[in-house]
Amino acid sequence: MHRRSFLASLAASLAVGCDAPERASGTPSTEAITGSTMSPTTSSTTPPVTAAVAGPAPSLTADPYPLGVASGDPDSTSVVLWTKAGAADPTVDVPMAWDVATDPGFTSLAASGRAVGRAVDGQTVRVIVDGLDPGRRFWYRFRIGDAASASGRTRTLPAQGAASFGLAFGSCQARDDPDLWDHHLGLAADPDVDLIVWLGDFIYDRGAATLDEYRLRYAECRGDLRLQASSAAHPWVCTWDDHEVANDYDASVDPERRMAGYTAWWEHQPTRLPRPTRSGLAVHRAVDIGDLARVLLLDCRQYNTAGTVLGDAQWSWLAESVDHGARHTILASPVVVSPLGVGELTPLYAFEAHPADAERLARLLAAAPGPLIVSGDLHLAMELAFTETITEWMAPPLSSPFPDEYAELVPFLPLVSPAVRSAEVRTGYLHVEVTPGALTPSAR
Repeated sequence: MHRRSFLASLAASLAVGCDAPERASGTPSTEAITGSTMSPTTSSTTPPVTAAVAGPAPSLTADPYPLGVASGDPDSTSVVLWTKAGAADPTVDVPMAWDVATDPGFTSLAASGRAVGRAVDGQTVRVIVDGLDPGRRFWYRFRIGDAASASGRTRTLPAQGAASFGLAFGSCQARDDPDLWDHHLGLAADPDVDLIVWLGDFIYDRGAATLDEYRLRYAECRGDLRLQASSAAHPWVCTWDDHEVANDYDASVDPERRMAGYTAWWEHQPTRLPRPTRSGLAVHRAVDIGDLARVLLLDCRQYNTAGTVLGDAQWSWLAESVDHGARHTILASPVVVSPLGVGELTPLYAFEAHPADAERLARLLAAAPGPLIVSGDLHLAMELAFTETITEWMAPPLSSPFPDEYAELVPFLPLVSPAVRSAEVRTGYLHVEVTPGALTPSAR
């Protein structure tokens, strides 16, 4: 059953069933990076740092940085910077420079270097800046000729001993009601957010099937100044759900369409992952927040078949990754994990539709330190009981609507679904405060 049909059917079934201070992972990645990526030649440990020369610039459009700037995939000593050049000729490569500073005025550079926005990558660029101090804020910018971008703010993850860390979980940002994108302004200004974890549906495909069509969807989203604000304010770590390719797609999707969707996703995210190939792209990965928590990002679509949600390789990775020394384990799932108990209305992609997977996941998480599940997808804010001892929080959609005609019935969902502790129609994001002793979720 498709998700939209499921949402409407689930809601209809209800009618039948009930008449900051500095706070801020991991080990630096050694994976080879391809595409428009260059490593710095300077770092915060080798002062003084001289600003790199950008090189000759091609003719630019009125906005040299039409999609803003972003940072992401941080660890304790590095972070990825991202932007897209606005060259008048989309077929040329665009040389540029980048700066990272310890102050918003860029009077003290921690690193600087050069990169190229390649035409083959839609003139987007990802720069891995390494050699940075753990648990610290930095400011960054790009320069094309004499044209400097707006500055962004990022941070490295802590090494050990952090007292607290703030995570914001979001997903599902349809453009049906653009006013709801004001939540990005709230995200940008939230002093309790140290890292944004995106659970999927960054775009809505709306029938896109070619690379150019997917690029247009990202241009619409990243062209919104409110998303540009939240992207520039905090580092992001992203996985995907289905609408990055097609509604409710699984492993049987047309490989050419999948390749186009994955490529556009990669082009428009501040990620250190390599460029996708026809065999796909492994986006499941772990983010270590010092000794506070390990965040495990899942991919619930690419490998989803009638027999499994995650696929053999991802299951093997997960079995190894739940064994760690941090205080907490946060499973970041694009889809609902807990059983909803609605029979034939159960989404075919959900863990409930794959009982063996659900049981296997319960065993793995039961052995992990301090487990919590955070999910997205169903356009509701919910608290659920995956097991008697493991709680799942569903992050509200940023802007994707739940059917209005059934909204008033949602609070009664716990009466027909024993795993649901509470349910609410709302938009926004889920904040999780991480301390050594607790994980504290709150919808915002």
